[in-house]
Amino acid sequence: MDYSFLDKREYEKIPVIKIVINNNNLPFFVVKKNKCNQEKHRHEYVQIIYICRGKLKHVINNNIFDVYKGDIFVIPPYVPHNFINEYNEKFEIIEFEFIPEFIHENFSSNSMTDSFFDFAYLEPFLVSENKIKPRLNLTGAAQLETENILSEIIREYETEESNFELVIKALLLKLLVLVGREFKKDLTQVESHNLIDRHRAALNSAIMYINNNYKNNLSIYETARIAMLSQSYFGYLFKQMTQKSFIEYINGLRISKAVELLKTRKDMRVIDICYEVGFNNINHFNRIFRQETGTSPMVVRKARI
Repeated sequence: MDYSFLDKREYEKIPVIKIVINNNNLPFFVVKKNKCNQEKHRHEYVQIIYICRGKLKHVINNNIFDVYKGDIFVIPPYVPHNFINEYNEKFEIIEFEFIPEFIHENFSSNSMTDSFFDFAYLEPFLVSENKIKPRLNLTGAAQLETENILSEIIREYETEESNFELVIKALLLKLLVLVGREFKKDLTQVESHNLIDRHRAALNSAIMYINNNYKNNLSIYETARIAMLSQSYFGYLFKQMTQKSFIEYINGLRISKAVELLKTRKDMRVIDICYEVGFNNINHFNRIFRQETGTSPMVVRKARI
């Protein structure tokens, strides 16, 4: 496939690293290393980079970003970049380089000029030059699985057992899907935070209203009106902000108050506390109480916890 539309005139003096210099007659190359190219350069292939250890500065399109362990990012063909080891600390990175045709034969079709940017596995990275995401930081299970996939790719690459190319292709597709999912999660969280910031004052007013009136028979409809938001939009933003649904939040307040009364008001029966905090059914109160605390009201009262 021709990527000349990415090879801009202003980049012509920046050296291009070609896949053939690897001398392996393969459409891909993978390496784990503790040194990096600190001179600005370009590649004629796609590059996936994972930071295994340490901290570096990454320069892409003249923008500088710190990258750390767990960071993974994609460099599209012909996009200038380089690393700077400004921190002088030990680091280790994995570079997986491949021509796009390796993961899908249709990339070699002249009619698919734009398919590289639309291809389902790479789309989450937003790889068009002016939309490159600086990095995605993987944590927990996602980081562990990514490192396992990359380790298996390196093992297959180094041992060259029969059909190792097919195994590496399958592992690469799995990696792209995994990281794509994590990117979408990260993007959703960012979008949610932006929405919350935009409506934070209204949401805080609604929460104050709930905190002052939780004993009453509150409805999400009237609370949304306090926030001057539609009921469905309010419900969505409320859960994003509190990590609880409207009902879950109210029940949590009521049970918290019930626990306080069970500890301090020995003269009040459990059923009286039930009604005092806003429940109108003792069986429902007991069920919600157990869900919230893991025990019963009588156990809390007798144990004085």
